[in-house]
Amino acid sequence: CYPPSTLHAAGYSPSYSMAAQGAVVFDKRNPGALRELRPEELGGKTAKYTWKQTNWEIWCKVPVDAETTRADIQCCIKRRYFSLYVFGEKIMDGPLFDNIDQEESSWTLDTVDQGFPPRQEINITFIKEMETQGRNHWACIVEGEPTINTHKFGAPIKVINPNDRAAMKLLGDTSSDKERPFCNMRDPLATPGK
Repeated sequence: CYPPSTLHAAGYSPSYSMAAQGAVVFDKRNPGALRELRPEELGGKTAKYTWKQTNWEIWCKVPVDAETTRADIQCCIKRRYFSLYVFGEKIMDGPLFDNIDQEESSWTLDTVDQGFPPRQEINITFIKEMETQGRNHWACIVEGEPTINTHKFGAPIKVINPNDRAAMKLLGDTSSDKERPFCNMRDPLATPGK
């Protein structure tokens, strides 16, 4: 966590226009500035699906045949496990990279193009149990699937408004408590799934 006053004191300008929950990195093209990452920059593509993420959410799109119905899809979303089969063919099956809120996570079958034949896709939304930032973002959705290089995102950066008393209290509490993840963000050194 870097409160804007700390960034400002270090020569980084806290005046930027981005959402408080946006993933940020130091901008290589503009030294001393922060840049918000688009969810697409934090995701990947495989032969069967594409995915992207923010600090709190992951979205996955799986293109399927036009004749696919909900009855042809077997999907299981659990706190630490995910499986998706279409017409009996495995798309993903195994332990998730980290924990999710299974009650808030969901999937839908959507028609994305009404043309002939219509184009359909399965849209899956995972809500992360803990916020991620920088190199702590998910490298894949399911363990064993192709990964992205999260180290290129650098150290986690948490921008805090110094006028937000709750955020400043959290900063102080997690800075002094070595048992809690810093600013309640995912700790890659901790054992996932706990």
